[in-house]
Amino acid sequence: MTDISIISMEDKLQDLELSSNSQQKQEQGSYGKELIEAILCEDQFKEIEVLKSLGDLHLERAKLSKDSAEFDKTAGLYAAALLRCTDSNMGQTLEHCIDNMEKLSRRLLQGHSPHFLWLQQDYWGTAESSVSRVAEICDKLDRGVGKSLSTIEQTYTETLVTAIANSDLFLELECLKSLGDFYLEKGRKTHNVHVTHVQFSKATAMYNRALRRCGDPQTKETLQHRIKYTEKAKEEVRRRQWRAHMGHQRRNITRTNQDHLLHPSIREATDPRMTNIQSELIEEERTIERQVMF
Repeated sequence: MTDISIISMEDKLQDLELSSNSQQKQEQGSYGKELIEAILCEDQFKEIEVLKSLGDLHLERAKLSKDSAEFDKTAGLYAAALLRCTDSNMGQTLEHCIDNMEKLSRRLLQGHSPHFLWLQQDYWGTAESSVSRVAEICDKLDRGVGKSLSTIEQTYTETLVTAIANSDLFLELECLKSLGDFYLEKGRKTHNVHVTHVQFSKATAMYNRALRRCGDPQTKETLQHRIKYTEKAKEEVRRRQWRAHMGHQRRNITRTNQDHLLHPSIREATDPRMTNIQSELIEEERTIERQVMF
């Protein structure tokens, strides 16, 4: 084979590798979005399926690269899925995946055994875990994501997946909390009541997930405070909606009364109906007020 042919072949292989890496990144991004959806919907089965699929993706990378770090990430994702699993059939499937992955790792990497930190009793973060380290990572993320809301959400989603793959509980909790803060702020800035409620519900779901994963009393207290604050913010939006609705109703009544004053012949025929409308409005105000109070 000539030198030109060899170079051409190397270029093709490099293009294939770049194409494969790009495709895997897209797949990981899609799985990341599905993971967030599963957490928001509290769909445990879907969450486990996504974690397993992410583990499968990293296993393919590990086979090609023969990189021990990729095998460790595969182990982290399989172990995270098994830790959340309550279904016996899915549990057996995950255990089978773990067994095959361990055998493959030992064969390709001369006896390397992947780390299953999530499955260790009373595991709380990696050896280098610390509040300052996680704060530094999140500070870099905040400064690097720019102003695009979709970019912020995507960045924290990708970091969440990375944290789970690396068995980094501290970073996982911080990503969940940051996503909750993101949805809370997004809800506060919108003027659409329905969108606001949806975003506040997302924030609460993220805080609750972090709370269930958390073992630190101080962090738990912070998360509980955020959940209470979100509920208060949601209640305030509800009150604002009620006041806006009542104001709109009153303006309609005022305009109708003005029309009657301008047209006496119509006023005489419709006065009884106006009385009924006013009575209905008063009753509706009382009903909504009772709902808000309780």
